[in-house]
Amino acid sequence: MAMSLPIASTYHGFATMYMRMPMSSSTLPIQGHCTVEDRRITLKFPFTGIEFELPSSPKENRNDFDFTIRSVRGDMTMTIGYVPDLKAFTGIGRLNEEDEAPALTFCFYSNESPLNRLPRL
Repeated sequence: MAMSLPIASTYHGFATMYMRMPMSSSTLPIQGHCTVEDRRITLKFPFTGIEFELPSSPKENRNDFDFTIRSVRGDMTMTIGYVPDLKAFTGIGRLNEEDEAPALTFCFYSNESPLNRLPRL
């Protein structure tokens, strides 16, 4: 009797990276896309990408949770939450907890989400 392996959840969505401009306080938003396979999240942008592991696989109706990843500019605090009306997860990455402007934002969702009807980038 063959055993079946659990199927990893796959999500897709979009991401924005906010690049700080040299010699300026301005930021430039760079649009990209997001994929999540089980616990592995990949954010792809023109010329670069970011990959990291989530503490656990995404689960609907879960409370917001925070975790830290290491980046070349220091530790980044990530906050991920679930939006039930959209059946989607949202994420924000900040380099400093007191920093109001995020370094990253992203959203990912399953095929059952109404956001799936939006065109993919």
